[in-house]
Amino acid sequence: MSKVFAHRGFSGRYPENTMLSFQKAAELGVDGIELDVHLTKDGELAVIHDESVNRTCPGAAGKIKDLTLAELRQLDASYLYTGQFGVNRIPTLREYFDFVKDLPLVTNIELKTNIYAYEGIEQKTAALIRAYRLEDRVIISSFNHYSVLRMFERLENVNCPVMESVNA
Repeated sequence: MSKVFAHRGFSGRYPENTMLSFQKAAELGVDGIELDVHLTKDGELAVIHDESVNRTCPGAAGKIKDLTLAELRQLDASYLYTGQFGVNRIPTLREYFDFVKDLPLVTNIELKTNIYAYEGIEQKTAALIRAYRLEDRVIISSFNHYSVLRMFERLENVNCPVMESVNA
């Protein structure tokens, strides 16, 4: 069975990892959305690909781990599409979950823990997945296998596709 996932949302036509790109991907009828998660200085789960805002937020600089959510909210994450679709803010994972909770989409959450460990990111992500009852519609991925193992420990008692494949 084939599944179509929108990488960073509909990032070929809209600003990547923004609510606009996720909405447009859902409208397109994809099976799932892949997104990237970092932890902000004040412990919020921010959806952005890079470890810094330098590439995706024109004119801005700084690492996600050194910026608060309030500081990130001041930036426009429109990247290649600046001025075409208004201002696009860096969303939180909670905002994304609010959007998809009632949609038949699978979400591939890539924890961006391969450069910075982000202490507590797995605990916060697992808690949010449980709070929204999305255990059966989430795939966890990371280039950091320790991060995947920590997610396995946090979600081992729930019906989560990634956990089933690890146990197989």
